[in-house]
Amino acid sequence: MMLPIMPWCRIDREYQVGDVMITPYRGQIDGVDDDVQRHLARVLGTYRNIEGRPVDRAAVVRYADRPFGSDLAPEEIECAYEWVQLACFAGLAGREFFTPEAPCNSNVFLLYMQRLKDADFVTIRTRRREGNTWSAWPLDSVVMSVPTHISPVRLVSLDRRLLDALVALARRGGPEWGRWQHALSCFNQGNTDSDAFRYQVEWGLLCSAFERLLDAESHYDDVARRFAEATVPSRPLLARDARRRIDPWKDPDAPVRLEWLREFYRVRGDFSHGRLATRQPMAWKPIEHLTLAAIAFPLLVRCLLRRAGTYELTPGDLAMVAVFEPFADQADSLTLPPDSRGSMDTWWTRMLGRALAGAAQSG
Repeated sequence: MMLPIMPWCRIDREYQVGDVMITPYRGQIDGVDDDVQRHLARVLGTYRNIEGRPVDRAAVVRYADRPFGSDLAPEEIECAYEWVQLACFAGLAGREFFTPEAPCNSNVFLLYMQRLKDADFVTIRTRRREGNTWSAWPLDSVVMSVPTHISPVRLVSLDRRLLDALVALARRGGPEWGRWQHALSCFNQGNTDSDAFRYQVEWGLLCSAFERLLDAESHYDDVARRFAEATVPSRPLLARDARRRIDPWKDPDAPVRLEWLREFYRVRGDFSHGRLATRQPMAWKPIEHLTLAAIAFPLLVRCLLRRAGTYELTPGDLAMVAVFEPFADQADSLTLPPDSRGSMDTWWTRMLGRALAGAAQSG
């Protein structure tokens, strides 16, 4: 009996993701026989929350039309991991930043493949450098605790429309989809929120995500130019009008979004060559850069999916495109405004709210 589970994923509803179904677990799963239910409950009992108690909510993964608990071939296991990566990106892309509620991170979507040899022993799949192995353990001796950076994530929701658009593109296959897979995987790996993952590594992964998705040359000018051409607001903010402008910005007519990604990608060179700090002049602090990348990349994905004909931009998408440059140009954008009326009243929510209100009035 094989049990593909995501014990840290408190998903809000059931989602079809290509060839797999991700189903919430809240003590039981509809349509699963009692014997499998009992074994699943015992296995999930080995996964503990931050207080040391068994998790009360999780997600399970069903493959194609196979009953949950069916054994899977190695290629089916790998396929399941790939579809879960799409679900992961759809979760990251739908995050709401700058709220008291912790947004999801990619480690929330950790997928564990486990087999029950009998009622008392479980075999757990783990990776090795040369492949993977299945190791057997007495079920009652196994305890796995939630990583601390995952624990605050109380609810996981996927952007359904975005997910369907990505699945449609994946079904087309071909070399283009291979490039998209690479880019989405790099973005996911750069958004773990784990303290064990240095931000310089995240930086490199996120730059790779932009480069691969845009099919750009490995040069900051080409990556930034393609990004600026793909994400065009109705009223661009030009460098000559920016408050963050610094000396390396040579073109006063360049949009701020181009200068941002040009700087982000240029600094990547220092980190990829083993430096933990850069001496290059920067208009943005490292944490600001990484936050902007977390916002910009899903916007870029949506814009390119629209070009591919599988997605239509929503008013919310258009509002985020419109405010990305003003937000990037705002001093101390990650802190609350001086006249903030509470934790929900941030620079981002203010700008986004104004853009949505303006669009509603003009529409």
